[in-house]
Amino acid sequence: MRYLFLDIDGVLNHEEWYNSKRLKELAPTFVRWEQECFDPACVKRVNEILEETGAQLVVSSSWRSDTELPNIFKLLGLPTDFMVTPLLVDEDSNGHLSWPTRGEEIEAFINEHPCNNYVIVDDDTDFTEEQKKKHFVRTYGDYVTAWKEDKCWETGLTEAKKDKIIKTLKNE
Repeated sequence: MRYLFLDIDGVLNHEEWYNSKRLKELAPTFVRWEQECFDPACVKRVNEILEETGAQLVVSSSWRSDTELPNIFKLLGLPTDFMVTPLLVDEDSNGHLSWPTRGEEIEAFINEHPCNNYVIVDDDTDFTEEQKKKHFVRTYGDYVTAWKEDKCWETGLTEAKKDKIIKTLKNE
């Protein structure tokens, strides 16, 4: 089993998309407002990754708790049989909440659902060192971050990132 852990903001949507002429052209055709939140090119790339690798989609984004997400994915043409990482929140004896990292949530998921290989696609970096080294593909959700890290114009899930993900998932 292979898993594709998918963040949404900064991966399926990004600043370039929100500022694009293409969004302005497509917007009048959208049935629901959520469609504006997703770059169709990025959605297509996710589907290509899943088709080529046979990976199971696992949503690790904060969107995972949205009860409408299966309907949104169906509308966009994304798989609706996705899994989600657990939302781990700890409360100490004083009632203070602590939120684990996404990396810890992904580790908890893998402990419960073992796999041969996985890739995490996210624009954030709160993952373990091993995850970053072997299983992480970073996207860039905004121009400023991309520019600061010398990744100009490489925003959202690009073709190059898609190819890297496929190669990593197939390289068991």
